[in-house]
Amino acid sequence: MPRRRISISTVLPTILFIAYFLHLDKKILRDVAFDPASTSSSSSTKSTAPHTPLPLRPNTKTNINATTPKSKLADDCHHIYLDLGSNIGIHSRLLYQPHLYPHALKSKFLFDQQFGPHRHNNDLCVFAFEPNPIHRERHVNLTRYFAQWGWRYHYLPFAVSDSYGNETFYHNGDGHKEEIGFGDHRLIGKGAVEEVVPTIRLVDWIREEVRGRRLPKKVFGKYGGIYGGGGGKPK
Repeated sequence: MPRRRISISTVLPTILFIAYFLHLDKKILRDVAFDPASTSSSSSTKSTAPHTPLPLRPNTKTNINATTPKSKLADDCHHIYLDLGSNIGIHSRLLYQPHLYPHALKSKFLFDQQFGPHRHNNDLCVFAFEPNPIHRERHVNLTRYFAQWGWRYHYLPFAVSDSYGNETFYHNGDGHKEEIGFGDHRLIGKGAVEEVVPTIRLVDWIREEVRGRRLPKKVFGKYGGIYGGGGGKPK
């Protein structure tokens, strides 16, 4: 039975939904080193307060009898970036630290268009979904690295789907390319190595953790002219 394609446009039309666009800047497959000293001191990358990453909550349910609103992972996030199949998280670094990737012109154009060239990293929240366990340590380190400046990076070790459960993915022998071919298809025949990964129903997760989130009281960047921003309204 073929999988159903899902759309979140009717669930949360203002969220920027981007997945798998490594083809935009093929030269940026491998990342630069984590060098805190290389972080820009411009207003778009300054931190105003430390932030402890929130815990993972893959399948929470709202208590309809609760007297106080349920907290959400996206509370206090002005803009949200969903990186679905984030691999090693390069695109999150392109969002937060574009100066480290001077040749990634297409990605820079896209992020500037969607989040503005005058964005402030303290206004952003990244949710990086990556089921490949090989990249787990990398994402944990990225979370700590970004937290030094109060930048909110949330690693979720799940494959996105239209249901909760497990799915068989395959390592396709491209470790020299950061396993960019890791997925639910055998790309090299019998040489592919199976890996069972957990799946999360994306629409439910957005409803539970993003939609109706508490917006921040203060916004640091300027977003008046961003694409689809409606005068700088949160995405």
